Amino acid sequence: HGSVSQFCNPLSGQCNCKERVKGLLCDTCMDNFYGLDVTGCKACECDAAGSISGTVCDARTGQCACKPNIGGRRCDECLDGYHRVQQGSSFLCLPCNCEKAGTVNGSLLCDKSTGQCPCKAGVTGLRCGQCMLQTYNLSM
Repeated sequence: HGSVSQFCNPLSGQCNCKERVKGLLCDTCMDNFYGLDVTGCKACECDAAGSISGTVCDARTGQCACKPNIGGRRCDECLDGYHRVQQGSSFLCLPCNCEKAGTVNGSLLCDKSTGQCPCKAGVTGLRCGQCMLQTYNLSM
């Protein structure tokens, strides 16, 4: 899939590769490209803020090398149990820290963009750790 034609250089054996493809047989994607098929290779487009700098993505899957607590193929989202906090042009993924006693079904997962944990009725707060007005006794 990676060569322009079935012909190669008769002396070196080097095939004429499509753009973003390398190797003697044009069978490997160049760094930061992946998924060699009939159309060639696709750009990985790793998120600079979420990827480990100086790394390249997996040439087959396009998976970028993510910083801790960060996931997604492009390293542009937080792992389950973490929420995104923007810091200028970068971002961090901080733990949800949900109060198990105050969340629906004891969930420790929060909304990945707001950090809001799923609170039981009568419970409030980002981490579901407070009783609403005129209620008391938050416990298991």
